[in-house]
Amino acid sequence: MSNNINNETNDDKITRIEERPLDIYKKKLKNSQLDYPKSKTDKENDLPNLFFNALWCGARQSGKTYSCSRMIRAFQDSKMITKDGEEHKVRVIWISPTTSANQSALENLDIDPEDIYEEYSDEILEKIMKNIDDINDEVKKYKLYVETYKLIDRTPEDKIPALLKRRPEILDILKEYDYKNPDEIDIKYKTRPITFIVMDDLMGSDAFNRKAQSKLLYYLIKNRHRWVSFFLLLQSMKACPKSIRANCNLFYLSKCASKKYIICDLYEEVSNYLTEQEFSDMYDKCCEEKYGALVMDFTKDEKKFYNNLDKELILIK
Repeated sequence: MSNNINNETNDDKITRIEERPLDIYKKKLKNSQLDYPKSKTDKENDLPNLFFNALWCGARQSGKTYSCSRMIRAFQDSKMITKDGEEHKVRVIWISPTTSANQSALENLDIDPEDIYEEYSDEILEKIMKNIDDINDEVKKYKLYVETYKLIDRTPEDKIPALLKRRPEILDILKEYDYKNPDEIDIKYKTRPITFIVMDDLMGSDAFNRKAQSKLLYYLIKNRHRWVSFFLLLQSMKACPKSIRANCNLFYLSKCASKKYIICDLYEEVSNYLTEQEFSDMYDKCCEEKYGALVMDFTKDEKKFYNNLDKELILIK
């Protein structure tokens, strides 16, 4: 059956358009589903889907740092698992010149002191990303070791010489950890970690320059490959180049002086779901409360809206 669509032309005449389905494309193809960790305890899917880039915008003392640490704590308190049942730790890297002023927020998190940086530079960011790559490589090496160790363990003794002849690389793999039982190997991460990188109070730094070849922009685009989510905490939306904002899909908007700028700049993200007035009213409702903020989660198929983090906003149409 063909479908008829009526369109009005500029002179108000109706043009009839007929559609003919093409049978050649009816066959459904397999589509790979990336196995990103999800919270085992997150039965109602209230946490954002990994991996995201988050933009937290609000005036000083508006609760940005506290709410950011609150969300990360929720991830750390959840069991983050992949479909095969493998659990993954949550690692936090914090970059901020005001770290000492926000010590109480950091105390809420499981964070290694070596993962706290009190200044930003492109070189520091590259060093962090290289460390993440090195850890991921170490996890791959450990997993290969475990598989190889188990292979040797379940192979009958009289069959081992033939196995080693077929696969001489086995001895090199087992030398990596001196033939130890995998349970005795002391490495920090035995499964790939989920990494959150928080960049707080870095307005005016190289992180938010408007160069086309921004290091931060490059890593925002490549974040999923490394299992990294960024939190960018800023006092003004204007301080964040549009190229960076365009690569964010989680927004925290607390009360600030540039409401008009926020509405104009972000409305296009929700224009197929909200009218501009509804968007403005939703933002105003959240900001009426002390430390209130409109949170927009675009990490899922369905857009979600919250007041701060703990109250979902349901628009009654």
